[in-house]
Amino acid sequence: MPLPMHPQLDEYRTGFVDLKDEATALVTDADAATMRRRPDPDAWSVVQCIDHLNTAGWLLLRAMEDEIRQGRAEGPYGTPPFEYGVVSRWFAHVLEPSSGWTFDAPSLFEPDAPNTLYPNEAVDEFLGLQGRFADCVGGAEGLDLRRIRFGSPAIPLLRISLGAWFEATLAHERRHLDQARRTLRALHSS
Repeated sequence: MPLPMHPQLDEYRTGFVDLKDEATALVTDADAATMRRRPDPDAWSVVQCIDHLNTAGWLLLRAMEDEIRQGRAEGPYGTPPFEYGVVSRWFAHVLEPSSGWTFDAPSLFEPDAPNTLYPNEAVDEFLGLQGRFADCVGGAEGLDLRRIRFGSPAIPLLRISLGAWFEATLAHERRHLDQARRTLRALHSS
């Protein structure tokens, strides 16, 4: 059982755990062929949505873990709740499924072709990644999540705070699981 933490951090950690459950439920009745099928040639398949999240997630996770390790050794330390700057809040907001914003994924985060992906492995990788993100949140307890800032692996000029990265990552993952859900609905209705 994880140790109790500040509600703001617990919300982040719970968010990653909940995404594991959401992804598992999403693919429970989907076979590999369905998960590889695109609803149209310009859209991603379910497994491509998950592969995209895995690619982006692992690159971001490495940076997070490095910043947390350095923060544990050198600070800055702080006490929640943390409020993030305008750019950080905006970035997390536009990644939410409900934001209405659309954009192309940076080339670094493009998924592989669906026929080259193994859906069960991609899902297992995603579930493991969520566990690592939840561990990162736990490891960040006591650090100043507002003052620790680092750049995006895809857009280095985009530097936001560690706590905002937790929020943006959760939003990004919800966004693409929602996309995968819509893809499954489209495939079942065609």
